[in-house]
Amino acid sequence: MAEYYLEFSQVLPHLTDEEFDWLTQQLEVVHVIDGREVAADSMPAGLDPEQAEWSGYRFYRDYEDDLPDTEDAGFCFELIEGEDSDFGRHLWVYAEDHGDLGPLAHLVQKFLRRFRPDTSWSVAYASTCSKPRVDSFGGGAVFVTADEIKFDSSWDFIEREAAAFVARRACALPSNQSS
Repeated sequence: MAEYYLEFSQVLPHLTDEEFDWLTQQLEVVHVIDGREVAADSMPAGLDPEQAEWSGYRFYRDYEDDLPDTEDAGFCFELIEGEDSDFGRHLWVYAEDHGDLGPLAHLVQKFLRRFRPDTSWSVAYASTCSKPRVDSFGGGAVFVTADEIKFDSSWDFIEREAAAFVARRACALPSNQSS
């Protein structure tokens, strides 16, 4: 049986104190109980997380697509305090096997809207397989701004180029030839 992977690694660099704190809050698991948001790691006595109306990472509260398992962000992350790297204080996001780029793009877009509306962020990804299966390898990229999120994959690129090739060939043929 083959295993399929989606892998990536990228940073959100040079975070200010306010940006770092905001990301820390967004990447916190919370429970909504009686309309009140409670951090999972500081649940007051008498409140039962099993009674929660909603549970998950805070940044998912306004996510409109299907939620992945709320115990999983859809990607791995580390908030790095060290100022001595090329990235300064930063958020490192990555997936070693099964990443979900939709939630990550959502989080980054929220960040850009709030803190850096005139900038962009991108991540490239690899889609691989543990066996050499045809059409099981590729990749792509996600480009995020405060206003939009764009996904493109190697498969979409190939499809667009093939359609353009067919169209160019059709235009180049004399009118009495069909192929």
